[in-house]
Amino acid sequence: DELWARQHTKAAQQLYSLCVDLRGFYLKTGQFIGARGDFVPEQICRKLSLLHDQVPPMPAAQAREVIERELGAPLEALFEWIDLEEPLGSASIGQVHKAKLRCPRQRKGRPFLRPVQYPDALPTMSLDLSNVRLAAAFLSKTEIKFDMVSAVDELAAQIRLEFDFCREARIMDAVARQFQLNHRIDVPRSVPGMVTDRLLVMNFLDGIPITRLERHTQKWVLSAATKQMAAKRILSRVSEAYGRMLLLDGLFQADGHPGNILVMKGGKIGLIDYGQSKQLPDPYRAAFAQLVLALDKGDNAAIATALRGVGVVTEREEAPLQARLAYGMFDTRGSVDPFAPDSPIKAMGIEKFPPDMFFVLRVVQLLRGLKTGMKVAEFSAASQWKPYAQEA
Repeated sequence: DELWARQHTKAAQQLYSLCVDLRGFYLKTGQFIGARGDFVPEQICRKLSLLHDQVPPMPAAQAREVIERELGAPLEALFEWIDLEEPLGSASIGQVHKAKLRCPRQRKGRPFLRPVQYPDALPTMSLDLSNVRLAAAFLSKTEIKFDMVSAVDELAAQIRLEFDFCREARIMDAVARQFQLNHRIDVPRSVPGMVTDRLLVMNFLDGIPITRLERHTQKWVLSAATKQMAAKRILSRVSEAYGRMLLLDGLFQADGHPGNILVMKGGKIGLIDYGQSKQLPDPYRAAFAQLVLALDKGDNAAIATALRGVGVVTEREEAPLQARLAYGMFDTRGSVDPFAPDSPIKAMGIEKFPPDMFFVLRVVQLLRGLKTGMKVAEFSAASQWKPYAQEA
């Protein structure tokens, strides 16, 4: 174990350096791996989780230049203060700075966040995606019986939309309206007149990124039972947010990594970053609701039927294996490691996986990663989502 721990620690540093040096899609891949504590070694997860919001940022002078060009005015004319030296977060597409607006009548001069897009991010990401598509085609033919090319194409389409901050602001405001009466979940809103394709000004959510929660609470004297109860409550609220988005409205935040989740005062959950967002068409939303109800009930035959209903076509029709596949893909109780010898993907193969369900799959993998990382023993997203599925 000690030998493997040293090897994983060394590999983690090398992977982190590789992602930071190459940036683009490789950063996004690192973010995904860093959230998968259910089958990725702890040392690698811990190091790559820094990519969620702690990537080396652009220099302050460059950030100032981008902001002033986008807003068409000196910073001093728009903000009482702005922190350009230490971004609140920085990731694959851009970075976030804290500031306070000058106009006291608008939002009473509260602090605001502003994501600033990296100037060369789009061409870098586009080149990376074309290379990854080739690798996906090779893996689909040789290693994994899964149409990974369609998954990469869907991801590429969403990532390109991520560079349109005007679109992000519209979606973020629409999702915020979904939760305006919910006291457990909060979503920021954009500031009218201060949104461009490459810059987005929004109100500040005061919270701790869920990736840093453990370090933040280490100084507190809490019993193991209290920590477990708090972890389960936080996970439950994150899951509630996604369940409501997926099943009741169909419009959901699809960039599934923990860096986009804040834990706020009183255990309230803040969801940020709507660059990758998805509108689940009503037929898929209804079919997914049927699958959630079947998973909650635990009927293998019903699960197999519902899995076909969402458009997942397997090479073999075998209900127990199809149920294992469904739990691995669409509920936190299962697991899905496509490289494992007993993987249901290897046993059956997936002939067709609908692009509209790819980001639903990604949401569930995020929740499973959180469940593992937060050491929550028993938790089923499908069981929690049952009332929303019945309403859908």
